[in-house]
Amino acid sequence: MTERNDNQITLTIQGARAERGVSLSDFESFIDNFLAALRDYDRAGRGEPTRKSGHPDKRAEAVTAFRLVRFQTGSGIATIEPDQAAVDDDQLPVGDVPLSLATLRELVSDLGSERSVPDPVVEALGKACRSVGHDGTFAIDMGSTAGSRLVVDSDLLDRIARARSNPADEEVRSVSGRLHLLDLEPDRLGIRTANGAEWSCRYPAELEERAKSLLDRILWVEGSGKLTSPLRGSMTIERIESVEEVDQSPLFTVEPVDEDELLARQGITVPQGLDAFADPEWEDETDDAYLAALLSK
Repeated sequence: MTERNDNQITLTIQGARAERGVSLSDFESFIDNFLAALRDYDRAGRGEPTRKSGHPDKRAEAVTAFRLVRFQTGSGIATIEPDQAAVDDDQLPVGDVPLSLATLRELVSDLGSERSVPDPVVEALGKACRSVGHDGTFAIDMGSTAGSRLVVDSDLLDRIARARSNPADEEVRSVSGRLHLLDLEPDRLGIRTANGAEWSCRYPAELEERAKSLLDRILWVEGSGKLTSPLRGSMTIERIESVEEVDQSPLFTVEPVDEDELLARQGITVPQGLDAFADPEWEDETDDAYLAALLSK
């Protein structure tokens, strides 16, 4: 039995033609469309045309470099993992995560949040679902590293397709976000902003070392860019700056705390009044000293 590791992904395929396993022809159709979705997602994210014909280039091969390590029936349950042996080191962006796994994680994140993805990706995923019947669906379980399971079906894809809009290109001069992808050939990098927008950026050779030093950090870039959809943009970078990340202190919490609990923690049992804000040792002379200190700055 093959042991599961953090890089393994489970694909559970269900549909009218997958009740007792999946036929080889249907499974081939599913895999072809699943890999096509990954290739087009990566191309769109780097500002390249999708739906390329012919044999996949080296980059496309790296994006889809997975190997099948287990298959079970009871619908069709396929376990895959990145196939590092099929990819040369010089095809990969800088970073420890295999390009195929990083691309799939980003696609699952976009789908799970119902963010806009390119039409060819939605179409390929729809064909993957229909490969096992009109009611076909498939689930992607990214394992412990992702901590979630995404079900891809016609309803999800319809919602994503309806949410897409095609606004006129909006000129943008600066962007800030996390540098999550760095590709040295060609010279491109990927920035994901706080609102989930994906920016594909070109940079000049003189900024390469600077970009390498900021991988997986928050940065600010300036240049000539366009927002081509609510969550996609491209930019030619002229300047890169790092942004200092500040640790959140224990004073704040992610989840809101009930007011009664806060009062109990602080030992407050009655209204405090304005006097509670006053320093008992503060005197008129203190006012003068404080004012003088401010004016001396």
